[in-house]
Amino acid sequence: MAETIAPRPASTATWRTLARPVPLWRSYAALLQGTWRSMRVHRVNLVVTFLGSAALQGTQLAFIGVLLHAFGAIAGWSVGEVALLYGLRLTAHGVCTINFGQHRGSAQAIRNGEWDRYLLRPVSPLVQMLTRYFNPGTIGDLVLGLAILVTAAQLVDVTWTSGRILYLVLAAVGGGLVEAGLQIGISGLDFRWGPVTRIKDTIDRVLTDFGAYPMSIFGTVGNWLLTFLVPLAFMAYLPMTVLLGRTDELVVPLLFAQLSPFVGPLVLRAGILVFSRMSRWYSSPGN
Repeated sequence: MAETIAPRPASTATWRTLARPVPLWRSYAALLQGTWRSMRVHRVNLVVTFLGSAALQGTQLAFIGVLLHAFGAIAGWSVGEVALLYGLRLTAHGVCTINFGQHRGSAQAIRNGEWDRYLLRPVSPLVQMLTRYFNPGTIGDLVLGLAILVTAAQLVDVTWTSGRILYLVLAAVGGGLVEAGLQIGISGLDFRWGPVTRIKDTIDRVLTDFGAYPMSIFGTVGNWLLTFLVPLAFMAYLPMTVLLGRTDELVVPLLFAQLSPFVGPLVLRAGILVFSRMSRWYSSPGN
């Protein structure tokens, strides 16, 4: 009678490999790619939304241009300097909205019970919410911001070395992460207070309306409020004072301006922690 040989069990190392969780960034990238593909099906809507967003941002740029034409400068900042500041702020906003813009859907996900489905899937619920939909208009913010940056960079008296260019890129990414962290943290309040859409809209309005101008026009008190209460200054103004050599007008320590691009990851991390903690108060609507 032939001897029966039992199949050799897989090694412990093999099982560990099979059980290894998918990295968070890979889950995020895969979900975002799937959402983007679904948006490309309606190409006309994609283009129209893109152009509409760019036109909306262009109206504010036109208003700033009218002010500069009438007064020649704003708080001593020339046309090129203000345009560069606005371009950096808009680019940072595009970085935020493209990657994290769906924070605005938190109230709807909670109210409709969509959060229940997020909790059942083996991916972070926050990541699922941030990739639930892609707004093509956010591309318009980023493209217009980059176009303004490139154009305005030629209008200022700055030698664009590789170090300065790298600092500008880090400032744009860091500014976007600051905005994302702030809005994600506020979105967490939806779990405790109900929809806080009005608060998010107010913050967004403050960031949009005030972020296009040098903070020095708001005085010392306004500077402090827009630096530490609403961290708007870290999104564009502080790094731009470093690039343009205008740090003499700062009302905060110089180190804050120099390290401003690296504040973004810290604010984003803090916002995610607040959101995660507040999500413990979630109560299913029972849908």
